[in-house]
Amino acid sequence: MKKRIHLLLFIVLIGLASFFSYDAYADSVSSDKSEILVDLEVSGAEALCQTDDGFIWIGQYSGLTRYDSKEFQVYKSFEEDGKNYEIINVRDLASIDNTLYILTYTSLYSYSNNHFHVISTELGSLYDLEIDKVNKKLYVASETKGVAIYDIESDTVTTPEAQLGMSVIRIDADKNRDTYYYQTSAGLYDSLNNQICNFENVMDTYIYEDILYIARADGEICQYDLVNHVMLTESFKIDDQINKLLYDSNEKLLYIACEADGIYYLNLNTKEMKLIGDLENKKQIIDLMIDYEGNLWLASHYIGTSGVSYITKNALVELFYDDPIWQNLASTLQKNERNVYAVEKIDDILYVCSTSGVFFYDTKTNKILDSNPVMDKVKEYVEANGITYFDFRDVEEFNNKIYFASYYIGLIEYDPITKNVKIYDVDYIDNHNGGNLYNGVVISQLNMMRCLRSFDNYLAIGYNKGIAKFDGENFSAHYIGNVLYINKANDGSILFNTTKNIFTITEDFKEYSIIPTMTEVEGNRLKFLVDGDYIYYNLNDRLFRTKKEGSEYIHEEIEIPYVKGSIVELSKVRLQDRYGNEYYKYVIGSQTQVYIVDSLDTNKITDYEFYDKTNGLQPIIANTSGYFDEASQKYYFQTAAGVFEYSFIQTQDVSIPIRMAVNSVELDDKSYYGNEIHVDKNTYRISFNLSVFGFRPNKGYTIYYKLEGVDNDYNIAKEDSLSIFYTNLNGGSYDFSVYVVDEFGQTSNLVHIHLVKDKFVYEQAWFWVIIAVIAVALIVALNILLIKLKTRNSIRRQLQLKNITLEAIQAIARTIDAKDEYTNGHSIRVGYYSKIIAEHLHLSNDEVDNIYYIALLHDIGKIAIPDSILNKPGRLTDEEFAIMKSHTVRGAKILNGISTIPQIIEGAKSHHEKYDGSGYPEGLRGEFIPYVARIICCADCFDAMASKRVYKEPFALEKIIGEFERCSGTQFDPQIAKVVVDLIKSGKLKPYTAENTYLGSDGKTHRMKKEEVEAKEE
Repeated sequence: MKKRIHLLLFIVLIGLASFFSYDAYADSVSSDKSEILVDLEVSGAEALCQTDDGFIWIGQYSGLTRYDSKEFQVYKSFEEDGKNYEIINVRDLASIDNTLYILTYTSLYSYSNNHFHVISTELGSLYDLEIDKVNKKLYVASETKGVAIYDIESDTVTTPEAQLGMSVIRIDADKNRDTYYYQTSAGLYDSLNNQICNFENVMDTYIYEDILYIARADGEICQYDLVNHVMLTESFKIDDQINKLLYDSNEKLLYIACEADGIYYLNLNTKEMKLIGDLENKKQIIDLMIDYEGNLWLASHYIGTSGVSYITKNALVELFYDDPIWQNLASTLQKNERNVYAVEKIDDILYVCSTSGVFFYDTKTNKILDSNPVMDKVKEYVEANGITYFDFRDVEEFNNKIYFASYYIGLIEYDPITKNVKIYDVDYIDNHNGGNLYNGVVISQLNMMRCLRSFDNYLAIGYNKGIAKFDGENFSAHYIGNVLYINKANDGSILFNTTKNIFTITEDFKEYSIIPTMTEVEGNRLKFLVDGDYIYYNLNDRLFRTKKEGSEYIHEEIEIPYVKGSIVELSKVRLQDRYGNEYYKYVIGSQTQVYIVDSLDTNKITDYEFYDKTNGLQPIIANTSGYFDEASQKYYFQTAAGVFEYSFIQTQDVSIPIRMAVNSVELDDKSYYGNEIHVDKNTYRISFNLSVFGFRPNKGYTIYYKLEGVDNDYNIAKEDSLSIFYTNLNGGSYDFSVYVVDEFGQTSNLVHIHLVKDKFVYEQAWFWVIIAVIAVALIVALNILLIKLKTRNSIRRQLQLKNITLEAIQAIARTIDAKDEYTNGHSIRVGYYSKIIAEHLHLSNDEVDNIYYIALLHDIGKIAIPDSILNKPGRLTDEEFAIMKSHTVRGAKILNGISTIPQIIEGAKSHHEKYDGSGYPEGLRGEFIPYVARIICCADCFDAMASKRVYKEPFALEKIIGEFERCSGTQFDPQIAKVVVDLIKSGKLKPYTAENTYLGSDGKTHRMKKEEVEAKEE
């Protein structure tokens, strides 16, 4: 992209309504405008248009250009449905909302959302395009098809029969009547082919209210009444070919673009017509446009100029640009010969000192006066004295007279009442100094005067070798060096400066002293300002202040943002608001800029208004003086090409907030458009490229942006940054919002862009659900595995402990049985029988095991019975039997400390209790006998009946069954006795001996097989 001008679009200032009449406004509209050139890649333009989003569109022979105030985008072709279409030889442009319509010599296209669309390529040679935004129609003038009408809503093109085949070269839309007017070589017609006029050279038409304005090539503008269908007698005439008409509803003016002279404006109320300045783009202007900020854009197809420029209204009024005397001077002199050095306003006359002479400018009529007694006298003087070069450097009022400082002439006095002019040259000074020349003053140098300042009793004069004063008759002078500027100290004494120092001088001009300034910084001291205790002064482009504290001077720098060139203007002005309240402003001028500042009591200037060449300001001449007129509250700046006036009573028009747009969204290296953007999951960088339409001078604007889901609040973009980017975003939905706040605090339109970025598999919710399920499953599986492992180990350990316990219990049981030689193996057998009975009583495994353990130890109390009683072969005595019966109680006591086997005590104590209550030791009855004891009781009796004793043989099974049936309900629990009988009858309960049983690995007692018994007996 070629270099571009970074433009500040405009600053609109309007006068307070109470100060202006309608006609006064019309008078000022041409003098407070500045032309800004647009640096196109290719010069020459044919058409202009602005879409509602803010983009400026420029049609050229070479293509179509989009402009956003900083950057250009050029379109020369596009592709649709696989076919390529050229955008060249653009004839006209129109828009509605954000859709642009492009008329080329052969085709009609549209553009919206960064997409071109072909409307038609079959309308012949095309000349003109008009849009009716109310009725949403496009009218096209065709050389072969006559008139084509494009209905925007239905997207259809029709060619009215009435004009079919005609050669139509121009067309205009009438939105109020939903019709159109067209031109052929034979004249101008309405849509029904009724002739309006037979003019062959109509260049353009424009409808305002009920009048059709008809512009002819010869410079005449005719009027046609659309209501009464008659041509009005009144017309307007300029000496130029008219190419384009445009009405500005804000300024109430009809602009007229011409072939040679530029642009005129016509006030339709006052009928006044006036040329708008000496434009750079003034030849062959063929299109006009007013943008949303009120700028007037013009397109010229004259090769050699920029082709496009726009005119902005601003606070600076260029006084002389349309003045015939000044313009004639500009055409005959070199550019530097139009330098203005100083201005002074007295009454209604602005006295202007320039390189080429003194001018009297009447601020009421806005004209340089033809009558100029000063220059008449000067011309007479220089001719008489053979002076070939002279200029005028300053002007000052003193004793009701006007004095001009002139190089090579001296001091010139003008009496505005009598119109008398008097020249004080070196001859006069030589004869009127009273010897008051000090420090080696050379009389011949006193005619090179450059600055003036009036005091109560004298006029101070700075010249190129020192300072002088004039009391109205006599001069005094002091040689000191090239004096640039004079001002007053707080006590009314003289302060003046050279490039090296600031000085003060005594009233008699004999002695001077130096006021210290910053010595560590190089630079020329061009201007200074006394304000209270401070003296403000410059060193080239830097501003300082100094203050005397005690015997020393303290120096501080004040930073001025963006300053370019040396400071050449520095003053403080007193103002009044509309209510009469006083306030102050400071005026700082560099060689190319003006700052209107609220305060200098700071280290950096932040609150200011700003003007430069984008407002039309010409370079300000160094070492000279502007002028503030407190009565009108206007400041006059002297420049290299005339005088600019700034009015403090005007306020900036901030009624139109700035506009902005996101012109593209860049995904890595590819651009996308629109408000809905799909983002590939592999995209790393997302950039939002912004366009801000219009820069106001002053402090510019601030961009605020936020990406929902990333930013908690709005961020502020870096200064001058028009690209906002994010990197490495996660997949998901995002909303980007951006807006601009201008220096007046106004908020622009808010732009939203919705992004949807594809997600990687690992970013999907279902992926993490699966991962979570898998993780939970793994955790559960791991826990189950650990539990199983622990359980297995626990079971193994429990089995080990159980085996140990069982083996210990069995060992104890054998010990018990070993003591009774007649019942050896009894405890093991009772345990086994009890287990079988318990299993068939449907007790739990743990309950069965517990009953087995209890049964093994049910006779543990016999350990405490004497062997003599326990092994007595004969019948026991009553006493012995009583001791024998005590084994139940003794066993309970022995087992009293065991808590891990429930009811072990009850089993040992109560297994001899009988169901009818006749048992021992407590004579318990029925359900009061512990259940485990009732089971062991049956098992104990079964073993007693099935075993051989010294006093009996084993009972047959039939007898045992009979005994259980007989004693059921008396000795035995009936339910348990029935189970025992069933077990005996089924063969599941058989008598065993201890020797024929063994403890298996499952913790159960098993009977040996026959062969195992036989093997054991052998």
